Amino acid sequence: MKQALLILAALGLGFSQTSVAETSYQTNYTLSQSSANYGSSNNTYTNSSSSRISSDDEISQAIASLSAQARQKEDKLASLAERLSTQPQRSANVSVLSSNSAPAIAAARASRAAHSNSTGRCARYVRQALQAAGYEFTPNGSAYEYATRGTLSNAGFVKISNNTSPQVGDVVVYSRSSKHRHGHIQIFDGSTWVSDFRQDSINPYSDTYSYTTWRDARYLDDASNRGIYLAMADE
Repeated sequence: MKQALLILAALGLGFSQTSVAETSYQTNYTLSQSSANYGSSNNTYTNSSSSRISSDDEISQAIASLSAQARQKEDKLASLAERLSTQPQRSANVSVLSSNSAPAIAAARASRAAHSNSTGRCARYVRQALQAAGYEFTPNGSAYEYATRGTLSNAGFVKISNNTSPQVGDVVVYSRSSKHRHGHIQIFDGSTWVSDFRQDSINPYSDTYSYTTWRDARYLDDASNRGIYLAMADE
């Protein structure tokens, strides 16, 4: 009887050890598998994170590039705005100067009538040229009075800088002096300055004298070839 009990006890212990071993194996296997799965999941996350980081870097670079382009365009616009602000604005009532415009007609008339040398009658020749083009005013006795008495101003001319490039029909009036008590008046024909004669330069004198420049502000000279005005002078 005792011997049978010992055998059963031995069998029970072995069974228990076997169960413990199997349980340990299963636990270790489960932990190992869980660990393996965790590692796999971690690797996937790391790869995904790296992928997102790389994508974020590309987006950041694209944003930086677009920002730089936007700044360049802003700089160009600012530069353009500055240039436009320094240029004279063309008003709605300004027309493009053509051969049929009053300044061009006056210049052509003066150019055709001008002599090779001065006759001392610049005021008469320029006045006749302006009136032939349709400008209305009361004639003055002296050339300088066309500036000082408001004659040119009332006829539609405005005073401009003497440093402005001349356009067809511009009028220059020299002040009177002890040597030239009537002053002088002349008009630009697109090539040179003319009065009662065709001048070699803007200054008809050997000395330097003060003068003012006048322009019919209703017209803007866009002609790239001034030959059309010279052709009129030869008709």
